Amino acid sequence: MDGKRYYWLKLYEDFFESKRIKKLRKLGETCLIIYLKMQLKSLKTDGVIEFAGVEEDIVSELALDLNEPAELVKRTLDFLIKQGLCEVADEGQTYTLPFVSY
Repeated sequence: MDGKRYYWLKLYEDFFESKRIKKLRKLGETCLIIYLKMQLKSLKTDGVIEFAGVEEDIVSELALDLNEPAELVKRTLDFLIKQGLCEVADEGQTYTLPFVSY
């Protein structure tokens, strides 16, 4: 065995039919990809992403980690928070994606 551990991201059957996801796609396909990357990143931690302080803020840190432009990460995060697809705690130090399931 190769010693790797694999995780599977479960999406609801109607994921792409959801009004929130359709609206996210209208912001740009990259925003949807950023959301999916965030979900994958948070699989091992039950949907939690913590700000490590490597960059000046969570947006810059996620942009670095996800290899995506900071302005698109910010646009995506703002949308996710507004739509209840991401929750912020600990004064912006912890972000939770409540629909992450594996």
